[in-house]
Parts: sequence; structure tokens; C-alpha cells
Amino acid sequence: MSLTPALGRDDAALLTPRFCAVETSLTAGGAGDNAEITGGQIDLRDDFGTKRFASLTLVLAARATLTAGQALALKAVRFEHSDDANTWSDVEPGATVLTLPSSAGGTVTGAAVLGCNLLEAKRFVRAKFTPDLSAGTTDVAKVGAVYVLSSPTEY
Repeated sequence: MSLTPALGRDDAALLTPRFCAVETSLTAGGAGDNAEITGGQIDLRDDFGTKRFASLTLVLAARATLTAGQALALKAVRFEHSDDANTWSDVEPGATVLTLPSSAGGTVTGAAVLGCNLLEAKRFVRAKFTPDLSAGTTDVAKVGAVYVLSSPTEY
């Protein structure tokens, strides 16, 4: 156990990581570019036994090799929720949460987070996002995603 010295507690014990989506490779104007990715769904009622969480964070990480003046954007990032895992609605409208520009060309990296209040969410929750390379060809990128649930309580 690793304690936070100033607080005398194990902060990691308050976080639960959860798979969202496999790493996605994209090529400008080709495979994966500007294609929406749907993350794995979480069943807030049954997936964690008697533990309930108040907050969900989507963590996105990206690496891109870009030509000069081009960029990678992670856009339309949002959470959806559902009562039955069939009919989904947005919790909030999608937003662009990360833009990685390259003025001189080369490799750029970055990360972003988006949070969701689970106290007002329906039974099932998932994330969606769209990686978009601005170049027409040549540029490549990889994007990964993971969920982190926090503020647990036991019922």
C-alpha cells in the first residue's frame, strides 16, 4: 500500500480503473480517421457488487506523427447513458477535449480527461469519441482510452 504522506491515506484505494477501448491506430484520410469509437459499457448496478461510484473519468491519451501545420483532434467526446443498454442518450453534448498541433512537423503527444457525475446517470454508461487527423494523407496517430471510477461507497 502506498500512502499519500501529507494525508496519511491510500488515494489509489479510492480509484477503480476500467477498460474503455483498445488502442486505435489511424491514418489521415484512411483507416480510423474521423471514425467514432464507442467505449465499453459499464453496468453501474451489477458490475461492482455492493460498491457504488459517484464519479467516472474518461482518460484519453494520444500520440501522432504529423506534417507541418497539421493536427490531431479528439472531438465529439461524450458520455452516454441508458436504462436498458439498447437505447442510449448523451449525458452532455460532445466536446473537443484535446487538439495536438504540429507547427514544424514531427511527433506530438497529449492526454485529456472528461468527467461524468454518476449520481445522476442511468444504469448503463459508456463513452464515445472521434479522433480526427486534419491532413488528407501521410499523418498517423494512436489513441487509447481508459475509465477511472472514483468516490466509492458501499451499500
